[in-house]
Amino acid sequence: MMTIPSRPEQRTLAILSSLSYRTGELSSYLYEVAQGVSELIGLDWSVVTYCQGDSERILASTIELGEVANQVYSLHGSLTGTVVKTGAPLVVENASTCKDYGQAPEGYQAYLGVPLRTSSGDVIGTICSFQRQPRCFTENEVKLAELFAERAATAIDNYQLYQQQQQFNEMLEAEVMKRTIELRAAQSELLTANLELEQRVEQRTAELKQAEAKFRAIVENANDIIFAITPDNVFSYVSPNVADVLGFQPSEMEGNLITSFIHPDDIQACIGEIEQLLSTGQKQSGTEYRAPHKQGGWRWLTANIGLTQDTNGQPLIVGVTRDISDRKQAEKALERLAEIGELAAMIVHEVRNPLTTISMGLNTFKKLNLTERFQEYLSLALDEADRLQRLLNQILLYSKPQTLQRSQLALDQLITETLDTLKTIPAASEKDLKVDIASSPIQVLADQDKLKQVFINLIINAYEASNTGETVTVKLYTLRNHQACIHIQNQGQPIPTESLPNLTKPFFTTKTAGTGLGLAIVKRIIEAHEGELSIESSATTGTIVQVLLPLTP
Repeated sequence: MMTIPSRPEQRTLAILSSLSYRTGELSSYLYEVAQGVSELIGLDWSVVTYCQGDSERILASTIELGEVANQVYSLHGSLTGTVVKTGAPLVVENASTCKDYGQAPEGYQAYLGVPLRTSSGDVIGTICSFQRQPRCFTENEVKLAELFAERAATAIDNYQLYQQQQQFNEMLEAEVMKRTIELRAAQSELLTANLELEQRVEQRTAELKQAEAKFRAIVENANDIIFAITPDNVFSYVSPNVADVLGFQPSEMEGNLITSFIHPDDIQACIGEIEQLLSTGQKQSGTEYRAPHKQGGWRWLTANIGLTQDTNGQPLIVGVTRDISDRKQAEKALERLAEIGELAAMIVHEVRNPLTTISMGLNTFKKLNLTERFQEYLSLALDEADRLQRLLNQILLYSKPQTLQRSQLALDQLITETLDTLKTIPAASEKDLKVDIASSPIQVLADQDKLKQVFINLIINAYEASNTGETVTVKLYTLRNHQACIHIQNQGQPIPTESLPNLTKPFFTTKTAGTGLGLAIVKRIIEAHEGELSIESSATTGTIVQVLLPLTP
């Protein structure tokens, strides 16, 4: 039976165990982190900030800030700036007398700031805590704040990784979407259950006899596996949800060496992390290893471990383990997809060279005095060779990563120049153009050449879908959510409803001579700019294409 830590340590473990980060719920998670720091250390105000360059933005605050929370602040001359610059915790017992590290918010005297450091060592933000009266901070309080900072940094890092994953192509998204929906539904149900459990437990925190029951209830209903290990590498406690992940009951693991539940190739790394923790006392995080499932096979896990003491004062290693098998599978799928992209590019290069030679040979035949029949065959062959060349070029363009050369760009000027360029194309002949562009400049941070490629593709599509005498409308305006909207509309025949979801998929086209890659490339370029593409079509409005791009801050 496991030994129970002291009550402050139990409260710390209880709050850490209750922190359950889920993709897309970063704000509430970071609020719980800030609230946990303020509660355990006894502070008036705590915030979690995200820092980039010389500025910072508040992600979570234990007090309501209103519109001020959405502002971007300069790090220059601030206490936070010192923490980011040094990459180390900063303690200011009285900001009114100690001004060497920057200015504290009005009305606050004492300050504790710790950096948010990713697993790669980068400082991406801070947890800043303030006290209205001067006070001292103990070493344990600083370490406690660092422990919460590690959880916040991991959550932000994971959130950014998730955002990047959303930009991968449709093939991977279609494969992963079903699992993601099921996982979020399950997580939502577990979150609701955990919140209800916490509310019931909070009402009984004043009674000492119920403290252990509260601790166990939170641990045993957490999404992650909570465990305790003795210094001789024996499990002294494993939370019940290990059965859902590995199929083992806690009783089958408790009292056994941890090496019995680690892949042989990963044992040395895991034991090394434990030895490092015992020798330095510094928490170890992000260790990835494989554990056996009772029914066979291996599951990928990641563990964060820290050092505490049991009631007898003996060292006790406490850790949190998360199942990352799905993430590992997704990473392998991404690697496979990248290999496919490279293979496609190689095939395109291999085909283009002989195709160029064939085209040159066919063009040479044009100089011969051929019969009318053979001239038709030659013309058809040249047209097909040109079409194949265009298809290969678009496949190559689609398979390349969307690397952007961003710069400050006047969107209104770019659209005006693009429309002037397209006035003389055959598709624009005998069709009206209506332009409505906002009078004030609209600035975006974007790749000019790639955005121009987007607008040329969409406007030519609008012209080609319109009949003689019909109007193509191009509008540019801003939205309240700090986005620019490019609205392109034609009056041609509506696109069938069943075809709309497939328009941006590779090789799907409604044109007789289309390649099906134009809109797929357009979508990838827009998403690389953190933008959105939408297409609507009906008999009353015609086809409306809208591109949303974030404005320059």
